[in-house]
Amino acid sequence: MIDYQSAADQIGVEVAAVTAIAEVESSGQGFRDGMPIIRLEAHWFGKLTGYQFNDSHPHISCRAWTPALAARNQGEAWVQFDEAASLDEGAAIQSTSWGPFQIMGFHWQALGYESPQAMREAMGTDEGQLDAFVRFVKADAVLVDAVRRKDWHAFAARYNGLGQVDRYAGLMAAAYERNA
Repeated sequence: MIDYQSAADQIGVEVAAVTAIAEVESSGQGFRDGMPIIRLEAHWFGKLTGYQFNDSHPHISCRAWTPALAARNQGEAWVQFDEAASLDEGAAIQSTSWGPFQIMGFHWQALGYESPQAMREAMGTDEGQLDAFVRFVKADAVLVDAVRRKDWHAFAARYNGLGQVDRYAGLMAAAYERNA
């Protein structure tokens, strides 16, 4: 079990804020059946491999965000990841969001990992997943400020991107209220 109190202390927020983020991103779970919770993003795999696998592997490589390509469960997610990794391991790791906080692998360098593989290895433990989240938030003053102020709209825009800000902000606000 991840020590949300430790993350909260390192970021300077309430445990309820950290819990809310994990709850929205992954139902608060870092592992299922001993494997990290993941989600391969086909549009990122396409981009990171120069779209060379779009025709041969359209179920894991494409140009635009396509929610229908997302795995329906973690078994399917790992099948997708393993297939992508057999084509380009580094791109597969970078195209995947990891753990309870769903940190994208393409952040490996900004978060201080030596390689995408080093980040993937870190995701194999609760401590590694927590450390990645803390690194991610602390690396961005906007995220730190937003979560400290409980400005879920600003936080969601920065953390999840602009695609579904209102949805994520609402989910995080509700999760925070449940956990406060």
